[in-house]
Amino acid sequence: METKFYLTREGLKKIKAEYEKLRDFKHQKTAGETPSLLHSEEPNPEYLAFQEDMSLLDAKIADYESILNNVELIGRPKQEDRIIVHVGAIVTLEIDGVIDQFTIVGTIEADPAQKKISHECPLGKALLGAKVGSTVKLDTAVVNHMCKVLKIQYE
Repeated sequence: METKFYLTREGLKKIKAEYEKLRDFKHQKTAGETPSLLHSEEPNPEYLAFQEDMSLLDAKIADYESILNNVELIGRPKQEDRIIVHVGAIVTLEIDGVIDQFTIVGTIEADPAQKKISHECPLGKALLGAKVGSTVKLDTAVVNHMCKVLKIQYE
């Protein structure tokens, strides 16, 4: 079973652009003259480097194709479901007396410095399904906090 990749519309646009850029780059690299396999009786180092580059490029393109084939756009849930934290929610929390706000996103778009956390990280997992007023426990090897959900909103 393929993994679902949760992306915002902006994230999907970036992935598509990067995918197209890589495909164009591969086309440019292979359209010209490629190094020959043999250089005298020894394998040509330029050819070996070219093949390694192509393998890495093909692997990256395959990764993007997997994402694009298994993407699920993050959208606003139905009005009645907006009282629960889903992927895409902007959640205001009180953590040990400090109020903070996080957006729950897919792993590809996660950026803790921008307060975008993955639905698969410990805090993201703990928040999924929570309601306003709920207290969730963030318990990892490093931290142990109780977090109170103050507000849930969707853009």
